[in-house]
Amino acid sequence: MGARKRLGLIFSYDEQWIGGTYYTINLIESFNTLNEDQQPEIIVFSNEQDFSRLGKETRYPYLTYELLNGSPLFFWQTFLNKVCVKIFNRIIYKNEYKGKLDALFLFQQCGYLESVPMQNRIYWIPDFQDKHLPQFFSRETLEKKDNRSKWIAKNVNTLILSSESVYTDWKKFYPEHTCNVKVVHFSVTHPKYNHISIDDLRQRYNLPEVYFFSPNQFWAHKNHIVLIKAAQELKSAGTPVVVAFSGKENDNRNPGYTEDLKEYVTRNRLDDVVKFLGFLDREEQLQIMNHARAIVQPSFFEGWSTVIEDAMAMNKCVIASNLQVNQEQLGDRGYFFSPLDFQELAEILRNMSYRKIQIEYDYDKKKRDFANDILKAFSID
Repeated sequence: MGARKRLGLIFSYDEQWIGGTYYTINLIESFNTLNEDQQPEIIVFSNEQDFSRLGKETRYPYLTYELLNGSPLFFWQTFLNKVCVKIFNRIIYKNEYKGKLDALFLFQQCGYLESVPMQNRIYWIPDFQDKHLPQFFSRETLEKKDNRSKWIAKNVNTLILSSESVYTDWKKFYPEHTCNVKVVHFSVTHPKYNHISIDDLRQRYNLPEVYFFSPNQFWAHKNHIVLIKAAQELKSAGTPVVVAFSGKENDNRNPGYTEDLKEYVTRNRLDDVVKFLGFLDREEQLQIMNHARAIVQPSFFEGWSTVIEDAMAMNKCVIASNLQVNQEQLGDRGYFFSPLDFQELAEILRNMSYRKIQIEYDYDKKKRDFANDILKAFSID
């Protein structure tokens, strides 16, 4: 066997974009499915606290820690940089990575890692929500995202996208791109959660034996209201079901979004059928998912849904908005509805409340495929 390949990743634990955090964790976890001689060394650019957490969550045997941005410049170097910027409009001392990597996986540009040759850098774009739902972004953010995508289209050798749907968008919005695009469907790996008592969780969160669960961040495009209105419809018809939400209850782009939802629930006396559980510990969230009658993904937009992957890993039934990407992800095993039609969703909930549906997935294979497809995309298999 030759020298173990070295793959660089940036990691930070970010509850505001927990999907990005979970993506990195799941990527590393997938390598545990590979034969030992195929497993790359992963150099994690992070801080000590987040790296320690990552190591405990993944238990991957070949993790190496590097401080993101390295050691700070000496005082005299910083001083000379300021002088040179003033006189020559350039800096002479840069804090940059001195090591060697076979591949570097990036969500964004990072000055410290600009020393890694472009041919060794692989970029990932999760989706183009900014193009489909620009009303949820500031003008500054839209400009920043578009400029980054234009830069990638012009400069990047290899680009990973998570779905054929996102690839269709990429070709539509950036037709002049010169990237070698790889579509890689990601998978998830779960920590152990069955040791947590579902009876205790039901009691703590006031959940009945039959309930539906939507574990999304509280962002406006996640479309929580359609599920709330479906629950309202069923309660009015005398066939109530309980729906539960979890996730970080703030949206920087839409302040007051969660409060508006809760106010709607209170005003319409739906507190008995709509439950807000807050941001849950990952293991608790998974156990609540595992015992739900079905998982509901009502979003107006997705790139490739971690929520749906979580459900598939548990062989859970998924009720999802009829987005192209959701249908790509679930195939003929999903139950779909228009994200604007709460009555259509209510009918699916009503029918499913009477019967438990189990769906079988070969999820171990999906995890192996994720790991192998990533290695092929990185050209380090």
